[in-house]
Amino acid sequence: MIEIKQYKNAKVVNGDGDIDCEIKHPIHGWIPFTLNLNDAGSDIDVKKLSDNIKLNGDAQSYTPPTEDEIVTQKAIEVRETRNALLSIDVDPIVSNPLRWADMTNSKQDEWKKYRQELLDITKQTKFPKVVTYPKKPE
Repeated sequence: MIEIKQYKNAKVVNGDGDIDCEIKHPIHGWIPFTLNLNDAGSDIDVKKLSDNIKLNGDAQSYTPPTEDEIVTQKAIEVRETRNALLSIDVDPIVSNPLRWADMTNSKQDEWKKYRQELLDITKQTKFPKVVTYPKKPE
């Protein structure tokens, strides 16, 4: 077991008591480390490190995200998913003149509708907490 004697920037990161910090590893120097007491596979003596951090009392306490932060993060994730669907599903079809020209007007309308519904996802009444993604045309 490696005993870590120096650490810095200790911060409790969740309600389970995990601590993110930087440790001075004897081989690798200063490295980021997440201290989890249930980590049985670590070569670091996590119990001793945890005791040192608690003894010194210098770990910043965990502050759960606010409702606004949660909603903001969810909105980011929904937009990223929407953008990926546009990039992967829609763009290769609508931006390819040969593929587009081979489609019937009805099929083109389906793709136009799908694209617009993806773009309008942020206008859904319960966005970003509840989002219904449109069905991709076949």
